[in-house]
Amino acid sequence: MKNRQMIISIGRECGCGEYEIGKKLAEYYDIPLYDRNIIEILAERTGQDPAKLEKLEETVARHILPVRKNGFAAQREELLGKMTRQDQLFLLEKDLINELAGRESFVIIGRAANAFLAGNPNTLRLFVYASEGFKLPRVKERYGLNSDLAALRKMRQVDQARREYFEYYSDLTWGSSDAHDFMIDSGVFGIEGTVETIINMAERKFKSPLLTQTEAVPVEHGRRNSAAVGLAVPAL
Repeated sequence: MKNRQMIISIGRECGCGEYEIGKKLAEYYDIPLYDRNIIEILAERTGQDPAKLEKLEETVARHILPVRKNGFAAQREELLGKMTRQDQLFLLEKDLINELAGRESFVIIGRAANAFLAGNPNTLRLFVYASEGFKLPRVKERYGLNSDLAALRKMRQVDQARREYFEYYSDLTWGSSDAHDFMIDSGVFGIEGTVETIINMAERKFKSPLLTQTEAVPVEHGRRNSAAVGLAVPAL
């Protein structure tokens, strides 16, 4: 396994334990985990405030044109010169993730990576979900909420935003089999069982010899010339 590139891309429902799962997978394979640190990398490269970027992440702004499935791609010509800050951030994240995918193994959580890494043969795309009973305590702890009702509302709000984001920037359906190699219920299998199942799936997928890839190199987390990495630096 160490001789071939491997990318594990995790789509998820709010509260299903995705970060714990991703962290354990990254530790098991000794590869980087990309989640909110994607924002930190972009902030350092572009000189933008990471707090402001985080507020824009995985959200869709309302254009004059309607927000619809595959809306960004379908309306791209019409939106030239009218892209929102969310659109600009999506393109920066997409370019960064594709750059990383061209040279190293990693685990990534969200960011619509399951959509635009679909054609990468070295990517295992999965979706983690769970029952409300499993997710509610995690959501309450994560967001500091006291009631199940507040947690349920937050969970649905986050998932709705993720669905809109994923479907607006792709032609796939969030949380469906057409966008993922397999789906797993972390409430049924537990966090450890989910990790073990994913490892078994990864071992089967990545047991073949390494496809031709450039030598993996560490990512520079410092600010760099955007032209050197193919990233535009809009005033977000």
